[in-house]
This record gives sequence, structure tokens and C-alpha cells, in this order.
Amino acid sequence: MTMSRYSGLPPKVDCHPRSSRRHFLHQLLGAGALTLGGLDSLLAQNTALAPAKATPFRFAFLTDLHLMQGGALRSVQGIVACLAAVQNLNPRPDFILCGGDLVHSSRDLTLPGAETALDYFLQLWKNHTDLPTCWTFGNHDLAGTSNPYAAANDPNYGKGLFQNRLHMPRLFYSFDCKGWHFVVLDDIALQPDHSYIGELFDDELAFLKADLDAHRTTPTIVCTHIPVASNLPLELLLAHKMNNDLKPVPQTLVCTNGNAMLTDIPGHNIRAVLSGHIHFYEALDRNDVRIINSGAVCGSYWKGPNHGCPEGFGVVDLGADGSVKFDYRSYGWKA
Repeated sequence: MTMSRYSGLPPKVDCHPRSSRRHFLHQLLGAGALTLGGLDSLLAQNTALAPAKATPFRFAFLTDLHLMQGGALRSVQGIVACLAAVQNLNPRPDFILCGGDLVHSSRDLTLPGAETALDYFLQLWKNHTDLPTCWTFGNHDLAGTSNPYAAANDPNYGKGLFQNRLHMPRLFYSFDCKGWHFVVLDDIALQPDHSYIGELFDDELAFLKADLDAHRTTPTIVCTHIPVASNLPLELLLAHKMNNDLKPVPQTLVCTNGNAMLTDIPGHNIRAVLSGHIHFYEALDRNDVRIINSGAVCGSYWKGPNHGCPEGFGVVDLGADGSVKFDYRSYGWKA
């Protein structure tokens, strides 16, 4: 695949308002060119038509890419290498489901700086994959929320930049593909002190219930950024106790009301919930639902494997019988 002249190192952007607004990448992005690609038609409102029979197909799950400031730690090359591995899969995936955290420092940057960084990431993505992509919002995708110079009333503040650049009217949605149903949720709850916790919103849960009720006969995959369940908090708690450290496990690791999805909506047909965020691959079962928390494309923020989990991505093969096979694959990156 031919690289454009913009696919080298990204510009290093300042965290202070003296940074000038750079338009060169923005001008390259046509309206809607990097939204959901060929899956736009799948995101049309679901109708009451009889569900199609599930057919086997494959998609790729990439999460926690963390493009670094100025391309530090060879993050550009790493993302390109990962996308090359996805492009070379055989059989080829129908699409990519991205689990969020595109740009590492977006929260710390000025809004023009966050805009420049995200535009660079999206152009890099466009240059190196022709697969349609569905996007999930991650905590690192918040723009300017940790920068005192970023105006909270700016339309690009917080979640606005991600929504505006990807032309997403809201960050939770659903679509159908080959007899399977997909639901993408936003569980990043920005707090008054500009921190965040993992939480699903009331309107989102209402949407989810209605959506799942309408697709009871269709096998369903749900995607969030922050896991709805994980063994990691228990492991951290045990580690704290062993060290006589009574620090509480932060509410940023696991969605605080994720159980609402698994226990409060009876009769659903969720076959798996895919998440990222913790940069560690684990699979567990909760209420007859397979919870799959994927390792990260960036590993431990481009410094090597994270607790032994290498830089990688998920290859997801869906069966005609409603089965889900998740294969976490390293793409051979060496930090």
C-alpha cells in the first residue's frame, strides 16, 4: 500500500494555547470519508423485518492504539505494522471494530492540538487500511479535559472532537451484518473534576434494552471500551492486601454498572461482549455471556508487552450456529 507524504512522523503539538491551528490534515479529510466507511448502510435504523439467518464471517477487533506525541516510541510504525497484519489476514475480515483510545495525549492537549493529532491518526488509518471501520469511544479520546486552557463550551471539547471528526451523532449505536447484530456503547463518564469513571448512561441503557428486545432471535455482539467485567480489580485488591495497602480499586478499570446489561435485560441474545482499556487479554463468563477483554495494539504504551500480554489484536470468527471464536494475535512488534 502506497504511503502518502503525511504518513511519516506526526507533528508534535503543544499543550499550551500558543500552538497554532494546523489545517493541513483536516483539508485532506472529505466529509464522512472516515466515519464508518462501507458500514454506513448497516447503521440505518433497524426495521421489524424477519432477521436474516446468521452466516459465518470474520471481523478484526483493534483497541488501544495510543498514537504518541510526535510519533514517540515508534507508535506510528507500530500502528502501520498492525494494520498491515490485519490487511494480510486470510480469510479477509469484513470490517474492523475499533475499541477506542486512538490518540494517547488528547486529554492533555489544547483543542487545536487534539484536532491535529486526531486528524493525523485518521489519515494514517485511511492510508493503511481499506476495511470499513466502526469506532468505539475510549477515555483517551476525550479532548482537552485535562488542559486548563481548553474551553468546556467549545464544540470539540470532551467527546465533541471525536463525534465531529467521525460524523457520529451519538456514541452508542447498532448495526447488522450477515445475520449478526452489533451494539457499540459509550461507557466513559466524564466527572465534574475532569476525571472519568466507567459507566453506562440511562438513555444508553434504555436504548440497549429496546435494541436487544428487538433482536432476541439474532445473535448479538456488544462492544464497550471499559470492560463490563474483569478479574483485574480482584487481583489488584489481593495485591494491595498482600502489601498492606488499603487503596481502593479505582472506578476507572471496570464499568461500574456493567451488570445492568448482563442481569437487567432478560431474554437477550448477547453472545459476547468485547472491550479493551486494560491492555490485557482475558476471557471469562458472566451470566452465560462470554466477556472478552482484549490486549492492546500498543501493549504497554509502546514500551513492550503489558504483564506478559504482547502487542496485538483480535481476530473474531462468527459461526452460523451463533458461536464466537476470538483469537488474540501478536503482530510481531518489538519495542
